Amino acid sequence: MAIIELKQVTKEYRSDAVVTPALSGIDLSIEAGEFAAVMGTSGSGKTTLLNIIGCMDLPTAGTYCFDGMDVTREKEKRLALLRGKQIAFVFQHFALIDDYTVFENVEMPLLRQTLSKAERRQKVLSALGAAGISELAQKRPAHISGGQKQRAAIARAIACDAGVILADEPTGALDSKTGKEIMGLFSGLHALGKTIVLITHDRQIASFARRLITVQDGRIINDEQI
Repeated sequence: MAIIELKQVTKEYRSDAVVTPALSGIDLSIEAGEFAAVMGTSGSGKTTLLNIIGCMDLPTAGTYCFDGMDVTREKEKRLALLRGKQIAFVFQHFALIDDYTVFENVEMPLLRQTLSKAERRQKVLSALGAAGISELAQKRPAHISGGQKQRAAIARAIACDAGVILADEPTGALDSKTGKEIMGLFSGLHALGKTIVLITHDRQIASFARRLITVQDGRIINDEQI
């Protein structure tokens, strides 16, 4: 069953009288449990596509259904709930709050859920363990490495137990060795049944996925199993 389904999705950005097309007639279906990599040059539309999949942005035209629900008809409050519980994000530059400890950063998405303090603590500790950084719980982001920061970001995604994980260049700020270690974590999450959509410009990183989608000039020009 398709958990992500876009039909003839178009996205345009308007500034005064200028219209800038970002996506043009995208048709895309991703099944639950798939691991897909999206590649394309800068400005190809791949980040816009990921933002729409993650309900961070809405199409100008066309329809997008997430797990059977037409999100283009939903209000922001409902979309925020989707982002908090069913969709998790991992970004290139980690999106950690410097004034919070690693534990507190990982705990953040759980604060929107109806969990007790003890339940939150257990989920955070379990996620930190899964990401291999239990010993960093009380460290702040300024005092850990880039690879450790990305592990913290992945732990945050693990903690909220979302079925879909979206990653935008998650290894882009890391050296190749650390990048492969991070991709090992994503492979482990995929093996647990998570749906993963990952943007990358690196074919070696894309090779960890099972499907490669290539975007050019706002269109999908290739979609293949790998």
